[in-house]
Amino acid sequence: MTWSFRIGNRNRIALALGFVFLLILLANWLVSYNMTKVSSQFKSVYADRLVPALDISAMQERYYQNRLLLEEHLLTDAQEEEQRIMQAIEQNEVELDSLLRKFQATYLTKQETKDLDMYRQAARQYAKAQQTILVMSHTGDKGAALKLFRKEGMAAFQEVLQPLHALSHLQEQVGQELYANAERQMNSLKVISYLVIALAIILALLVGSLLQTSRQLKSIKPQKYHLN
Repeated sequence: MTWSFRIGNRNRIALALGFVFLLILLANWLVSYNMTKVSSQFKSVYADRLVPALDISAMQERYYQNRLLLEEHLLTDAQEEEQRIMQAIEQNEVELDSLLRKFQATYLTKQETKDLDMYRQAARQYAKAQQTILVMSHTGDKGAALKLFRKEGMAAFQEVLQPLHALSHLQEQVGQELYANAERQMNSLKVISYLVIALAIILALLVGSLLQTSRQLKSIKPQKYHLN
């Protein structure tokens, strides 16, 4: 009876040992999975939030530059100066298109998609107003061009900046949400790591108990029975 009882204990310890081992494997998988998610979130903060925020800032800067260049065009009568200003405006337009394509290639939320559509529409209206002012200024109608610049031109300029400001604010907001989520994932990784340590200790205790049971079984000497 004692022998069978000890064998039963050893089997239960072995079963518990296997169960703890499976738990350790599961915990390691969870750690690997969470690490992948955290890495992806930090990459998204950089590629989809930080870089686009800088690109949006660059777009706003190009619009301010074009606004100043347009005003210079209205105040000069020299053809060479007008040509230089036109080239600078066209270069800014090329850079705006490049920055827009770059921004569109990033991950966009629903609100960002909505604001981006508003920007495209406002950008088309501003481009029309800008072109009209440039043509009027180039043909010598500086007075009418200046009036258009101060009214329709200013209104179109403000309209195109509003969605850009909204997009810039969203980069900060979504970036903070991603960072907070990554921080929660890191906290869960700490908990899982502590669990793995605890399981490793339990595993060591079970192995030690199993070894002790094995030594006790080996120390039992078989008894000889004599039949009368």
